[in-house]
Amino acid sequence: MKPTARAARLGLLAGLVLVLGACTLLAPGPQPRTRYYMLSPLAPTGPAAGAGAGLAQPAIGIGPVRIPEYLDRRNLVVRGRQNEVEIMDLAQWAEPLADTFGRVLADNLSALLGTRRMVQFPWRPSIPVDYQLAVQVVQLDGSLEGQVVLRAYWQLFAGEGKKLLDFGYSVIEEMIPEPSVEALVAAKNRAVERFSREIAAAVGRLAR
Repeated sequence: MKPTARAARLGLLAGLVLVLGACTLLAPGPQPRTRYYMLSPLAPTGPAAGAGAGLAQPAIGIGPVRIPEYLDRRNLVVRGRQNEVEIMDLAQWAEPLADTFGRVLADNLSALLGTRRMVQFPWRPSIPVDYQLAVQVVQLDGSLEGQVVLRAYWQLFAGEGKKLLDFGYSVIEEMIPEPSVEALVAAKNRAVERFSREIAAAVGRLAR
């Protein structure tokens, strides 16, 4: 084989190797997938258990539940340095946060007060309720290497929603044991549970 032909063939082979190598480098690998999260309610304890044991089953209307605009999104929000927050692209709520908060709060109060007479805002005027709970969440976030903070104003009204019976401002902190989104969501879940217990105690006082 002539030297020029051999050189040409070697050059062609080298070019093919480079092309194949480039294709391997540019080939898409497995893409990270979005993970979806929900808050979880307490396990039901039966009609005679919880803070309302021995009381008639109260009918409770939950809502409205309002959350700040920075939390009103599907993506989870994580606290950064000082006034910085991070919107997480690959960690999202499976439903709007106000919905999951209100639903879990209702389920928790049902378990704690031993009542199944719960209704979510807005409900029909023809549905009678003994108490209406309105909640304004101010903060429900945290740092992956710190703690979750839940701050919320709440008001308990008589059934028609005109007479204020009780109100308060709850500040709840839950440590995050490890820097993961799962631990962050679990800490938020514990914070909502503690908030539910505060509300259940307030309803229990009114029902006595």
